[in-house]
Formats: sequence, C-alpha cells, structure tokens
Amino acid sequence: MNPRDYALKELDAKNLPHWPPRALKQGNLYKPPNDPRDHALAENIIIGVTKNLLLLQHLIQYYSDRNLKSLDLVVQKILAIGLYQLRFLDRVPPSAAVDQAVEQTRRFGESRASGFVNAVLRKATRDPNTPLPARDNPAEYCRIVLSHPPELFLKLEKLLGTERAILFCEHNQQEPPTIIRLSAQREIGEAALMAGASETLQITPHEQPHMFVVTGAKRSTFADWSAQGIAQVQDPTAAAVVSHLDLHPKQTIVDRCCGLGTKTLQVRDAIGDTGQIVAIDPSDARCQGLVRLLNLRKIQNITVHRASFLKDLSNISPEYFDRALVDVPCSNSGVLARRPEARYAQTPRNLESLGNLQDEILADTAPYIKPTGLLLYSTCSIWPEENEHRIDAFVRKHPNFEIMHTQTTLPSGLGPQFDSAHRGQAGRLNDPTSYHDGGFIALLRRI
Repeated sequence: MNPRDYALKELDAKNLPHWPPRALKQGNLYKPPNDPRDHALAENIIIGVTKNLLLLQHLIQYYSDRNLKSLDLVVQKILAIGLYQLRFLDRVPPSAAVDQAVEQTRRFGESRASGFVNAVLRKATRDPNTPLPARDNPAEYCRIVLSHPPELFLKLEKLLGTERAILFCEHNQQEPPTIIRLSAQREIGEAALMAGASETLQITPHEQPHMFVVTGAKRSTFADWSAQGIAQVQDPTAAAVVSHLDLHPKQTIVDRCCGLGTKTLQVRDAIGDTGQIVAIDPSDARCQGLVRLLNLRKIQNITVHRASFLKDLSNISPEYFDRALVDVPCSNSGVLARRPEARYAQTPRNLESLGNLQDEILADTAPYIKPTGLLLYSTCSIWPEENEHRIDAFVRKHPNFEIMHTQTTLPSGLGPQFDSAHRGQAGRLNDPTSYHDGGFIALLRRI
C-alpha cells in the first residue's frame, strides 16, 4: 500500500481535535506497506501529524484562508499529511509532497478538491515562513507551535510553573530515542549487542546502568533480542520501577497489569526460576503475546491469565503473594513524547474515570498480599490525581497498609526527580543518553 494512503487511513481511525474518526468512505481493510522504507515513512507521517496536529490545522487555515469547519474532513487530513512533509521531512522533495497529495485527493473520491489541495500546498512551498506565536506568549506558543491544547498547558502551568510547563511541551515534541535494557545475563548480552553493532546499527551506553540507546536497528532485531533474552526495549523510568520491590528467589509475585510482560520479565530476572510469578491482563492479545515469548524462552515459572481482577481467579486465595506490582492504566501524561495522541485526552472526565479504575485495581489487589508483603503502585503519569491522591485514598480505606516511599519522576530536561526526600538530579533536554520519560511509584507495606 502507498505509505501516504496507509497514513491517511490510520489517522482517519483516530479521534483527534476537530477530526472525528472514520471520515473516509472506503473500507478499513488495509495493510502496512511491505517495503520497510515505505513503512517507516508512513509511521513517521502518522506520528508527526498527530504530534503537530494543532499547528497543521492552523497552517491549513492560514494557507487556505478558510475556517476548518468549512473544509471537508478528508481534504483536511490530506492537507495535513502534505503540510507535515513540507515542513518537517527534508528528504521528501516539495514537488513530490504536493503531487502525492493531489493524487491522493483523487484516489479517495475528492477529485473536485484536487485543485484546491494543489493551490494550498503550492502556496505553502512559496511562503514557508508563517507568522507564529513566540515563546513569550506561552499559552499560544504551546497551543499552536507545540500543539498542546490550552487546558493541558494550564494544568501543566499550575503543577510546574510557566517555564517548566513550556519545557514539558517542548520535550514532548522531541523524537524520543529507542532505549533498551539488558536482561539478567548482562555481560553476555552486552557482548552480543556490541558484536552486532555496525555503521547502520549504533549502540551507545545510557547514563542508567545496563541500558543503551540504539539507532539504525530493524524491528526484527529488537524482536530477536527479546526472544533470546538479551535485551528489551524500555524507557529508563519504567525500567527503574521493579528495583523498588526488594525481590528475592522463591518469592511469589503478581504482575497485576502485565501487558506484554516487559516488567514481568524484569521480575523474573530478579528471582530466577525458583519463585512463582502470576501475570494477569484483560487483553487477550497481550496475554497471547507474552505466552509466545515465554514459550520461545522456555520460561516455566510465569503463569499468564486473561483477567481483569484477581478475584476472578479461582486458584488464587487471599494473602497469597509476597509482592505485587500494580502498574495501572493511566493518562500517559508522563510519556506524551512517545504517545502524542494522549495529549488530546488529558481531560477531567478521563482522569476521573481512570482514577476510579485505579482505585478498583488497588482494592482488588490488597487482600492478596501477605502480611509484611509489599505492593508497588506505578503509573506513567505526572498528575497528582492519578498518583499521590490515589495512594492517599487507598491507605485511608486500607489502614493495614503503610506508605514506605513515593517518587514522581518528571521527563528529562525538566529539573529534579521529586521523591519523598526531595532528592534528584536534572535531566538534559535533547541528550539521548540522559533521556527518560515521566512516571510515579509508591511502595506500600502490608502491616
């Protein structure tokens, strides 16, 4: 499939500001491009248009001299794809971006608008220096130039102050590096990684031990490393979560929302094959993916259950686990550079719904922890209403748990990592070897 057509179909499936999904009249049966270069271009366009949506919508109105409401949705999306290439992709010739957009307009049944699309994009090539808000107008700068909704910026400003709110939005416009964590056999893993390095595949040590920044690798390379137990793709903030659990061989552990099992396998690295790990997740696809990986690696002390709650597992009784990892679904507010679509969903209604789910998961887990056992709550959010507020509400209702430690980590470049003792060091914006996402952990002990 044409990479721009695939990008258009993927963008059309998303619910984005001013862009309700499924505007295309054509069916949804489509596959990614076969050529890796075409696939990479499509992914770049999908992420780039999502990450810069408010800017691109502003440019559409500027170059067309028309309000968005007066423009067909499909035409808007085609224009956004064209404008993204013109503004951000140096390797795509402007003439190719314009011609492809015009042809795409015709392919998707909007032939009458092909002249309009051509005129708008050619105007953009002749007049690339659009007047935009400057940094000294923070709210408008973050809304238009950095594509962060006003309500999100105001929420960040209240939490972080104006300057760090701007830095937060600027951080989210970076292309985050791909970072891997070595598995348990670190010396063997590092040797295997370095043996595979080349002019195209570059591996650079990250400032966090046993982690590396990787460029030029194929997706299949990461899959091979994971299947062999050498390394897994993981952000340093997420990778640091499991270290708080005080894990030892022979323990019983539950990974409460295991996903594809990245942290589950970290837990297994810590306890070896002598303990027992129960991994649960409500998604059948994620559970099947983890089971396939466990079979490839011949790991036998992890059992995977598709379930929403521990109470749904008949073979698990209260006070069963020494440790519980409760990595709950959240707003992703600390990982907006990697999940740009989430910036448009940071609403009070969504946060309230997530808070209710987080409370429900914590309450479901509490009875299954042994006395003196540990429960580690984690999110990839920076919002207090998903973090400290949830933990405070939990201990009020469960006085048999005490808070041992809490820590909020802001994305790199935003200053200190705030823990309960207010310790930490600043990150460096744009340095991949110090890059990390935001997140939160709270360690609780059952009394």
